[in-house]
Amino acid sequence: MKEADPEFYREASSLQYGKAPKVSEDKIERMVKELRDKDEKRNAFSRRRRFHEEKDIDSINDRNEHFNKKIERAFGRYTLEIKNNLERGTALPD
Repeated sequence: MKEADPEFYREASSLQYGKAPKVSEDKIERMVKELRDKDEKRNAFSRRRRFHEEKDIDSINDRNEHFNKKIERAFGRYTLEIKNNLERGTALPD
C-alpha cells in the first residue's frame, strides 16, 4: 500500500488529511469471506447447557440448587415416598 501511495504514512501537516487509501477488490473479497466464515462458525457452535430444560425447577439460585443436590444425595431415598405422594395429591388430608 505504501508503494502505491507515497502519502500512505503522511505527516500531520499534509493536505491529504482524511483521504482514505484505495483498497483493492481482492482484499475486500478476502475480508467478506473471512466475515462469512466467522458467521458460519458462530452459527455452528453450540455451547453445553448447564441445566436440563425438561427438569423441574426446584431452586431459586445456583447456591440453592447446589444445596438441593446435596440434600437429595443425603436424604433422597427417605423422602422419595413423601414426594411421590405429594405429586399424586394423596398425601394431603381430605
